Amino acid sequence: MNRDHRAATIIILAILFAVGAFHWVWFFNYGDMSFKPHDWSKEFVYYSVLSRAISSGTMPYHIPLAFHGSNRFLALPEVNLSPQIFLLPLMSVGTFVVLNTVLLYSAGFVGSLLIKRRYRLSLASFAAFFLIFNFNGHIVAHLGVGHSMWAGYFLLPFFLLFLLELLEGAPWRLGAIKLAFVLFAMSLQGSFHLLVWCVLLLLLVLAFNWRKCGKPMLASVVLGGLLCAHRLVPALFALWGKKEKFIWSYPTPMDMLDALVTIRDQTPERLRPWGTAGWWEYDLYIGLMGLAVIVVFGLYLRFSRRPQFDAHRYAELDLPLVTMTLLSISYFHAFLTRIPLPILKSERVAMRFAIIPLALLLLLSTIRLETVLRGVKRGFKYYFLAAATLVLMALSFLDHSYLWSIARLDRQAAQKTVDLAVPAAASQADPLYRAAVAGSLAVSLAAVATLAYLALRYRARAKRA
Repeated sequence: MNRDHRAATIIILAILFAVGAFHWVWFFNYGDMSFKPHDWSKEFVYYSVLSRAISSGTMPYHIPLAFHGSNRFLALPEVNLSPQIFLLPLMSVGTFVVLNTVLLYSAGFVGSLLIKRRYRLSLASFAAFFLIFNFNGHIVAHLGVGHSMWAGYFLLPFFLLFLLELLEGAPWRLGAIKLAFVLFAMSLQGSFHLLVWCVLLLLLVLAFNWRKCGKPMLASVVLGGLLCAHRLVPALFALWGKKEKFIWSYPTPMDMLDALVTIRDQTPERLRPWGTAGWWEYDLYIGLMGLAVIVVFGLYLRFSRRPQFDAHRYAELDLPLVTMTLLSISYFHAFLTRIPLPILKSERVAMRFAIIPLALLLLLSTIRLETVLRGVKRGFKYYFLAAATLVLMALSFLDHSYLWSIARLDRQAAQKTVDLAVPAAASQADPLYRAAVAGSLAVSLAAVATLAYLALRYRARAKRA
């Protein structure tokens, strides 16, 4: 790559990053939020409690309100306990939501650049991945309705990259530690559901490929569990014995197809007899062009006999991807939620599982798309068609984002009355729970120190080798 081409690439990547960052600032109305729509009032309480606790130097073990059936605040696995929360006393909750999302989006962009470098992606294939990954219906709709903990989704590029590296034969000890640290970062963000889905994928890869992938997958899960102990152990106090009602999976494959290609508002859709949920639980919007990328390059070319695709078939992922997809469109998970295990019972919206196979298929599609593009002559027609396709895709995502944007949802909820009073931390004797918080935190800190040391050691050994 000559100097001029490298400079142009850097400029285009910087523009992509800046446009994406501005999208999220605009999406959250520059931090000016009423916290009335959907789950935003709960998020306001979470962050306000944290802000007050940091300012006063107290531990918010309990609060006067009960969320998800528990007033043990530090046991709620969806509460954000990342280092960023120490910025809360310096700004409004709305500003923090914007800043935190942009920070995690930025981390995800770095992860995407690592993917670009490893698989030598061109700007066209990288831009397609960038648009579909960052602005699909799942992440936009969930963030729009007040699931701010979903911002941990932007850490998925690291998880997917490290998983593929292990399948490609990277040193398994270092790879397992890197995967475990990604799970740890997700747990800090309060991305409990995403953490569970990622662990489920690792366990499925382990189950279907025990001989080849048993050690790295098992090590990733065990080490991730140690790192995340400070979230998982207290969560048992909030989730144990809690009655959860299974909501639904996609009723049919056609409903999933509809969710992939249709832009809809937040109205409830076809969720009987177990309950109702808004379209944000369905939404997977990637548009017709995004779906074409997944179908052609993610599915069809997986089974192409052409030798150029041999290096990136990843047959180990076939059954795990099929299984997670079936869990999201079948009723089998309804049975699993009746097993008295807190983590299984907490995953009562099986439709959400679909984002993991979708994100993984997107990455595999992008890698195979790049393989095809390397054989295409680069001329005016190529660049015009690539630019036109990306612009049309971007405009469709912009339409979708507008429907779920905070300013629009705030206008719809203008007449809604919400109590945004900040509850003070409650003083309550609960010695076992407090001991669990302290003990699990000690386990996580010890695991962080030990695994960081081992990672540096294994990396140095790999460089010498």
